[in-house]
Amino acid sequence: MSNPPHGTCNIPRWLWHKGFMELILNHMRHRLIPIRQFWAEYHLPNTFGVTYFEPKDDTGLARIDGAGEALTLLRQTVLAGIPTPLHLTADFLDDYAHLFITTLRKVNPSIGLKEVEMEYAFGGFADMLNTWFYDHIRATQTQTPTTPFDSLYDEWVASSGRRSEKIHSYGDSWHIRLLNNAYGRVGLQVDMPTKTVYVHDTTYLCPAEGFMWVLLRDVIGKLEKLAI
Repeated sequence: MSNPPHGTCNIPRWLWHKGFMELILNHMRHRLIPIRQFWAEYHLPNTFGVTYFEPKDDTGLARIDGAGEALTLLRQTVLAGIPTPLHLTADFLDDYAHLFITTLRKVNPSIGLKEVEMEYAFGGFADMLNTWFYDHIRATQTQTPTTPFDSLYDEWVASSGRRSEKIHSYGDSWHIRLLNNAYGRVGLQVDMPTKTVYVHDTTYLCPAEGFMWVLLRDVIGKLEKLAI
């Protein structure tokens, strides 16, 4: 299992591992090209992006800067919540996911997440655990290797893709829709008269994604070692 380069714990893994992002929209997989490449190919100003079409109000947003102690406590509590020996069941994973959200609420005064943001984090944590659990069952029943964490995580993030229903116009013939994944706004779908281009914009890069990737990697690694 690969690890992020030193000092990149808050950088999403696709940024250092792949260099591109993929989203699955309506059961079709799309690769998003970097926005700087898109600017260059179409001679666009660097103001073209997510912020141009739907600026985000940063007032009151949570910050993980300075929340190191809270995040460390969250990680330690969640990892310590896996018993030895472990009898792995769907009910255990449900209770375990609730340990995550309960602990997150306790440390949240140091982070400042809104309730809806904590619920999103809880849903993502639980969903990724279930994704791993079903793969674990498959591997056990077929006596084949489990899918590597990186692949499971990448597929989970890609499958969380959504596109906004709101359509913006640009120029005479372009139509723009925002793209999202489990961590928020990640780019644009640009519909042109003859083709559609999917563009990755990191303006609203979620600083918590790196933390969640490391946490989920470590949790699933421990579950795999202890599961009976």
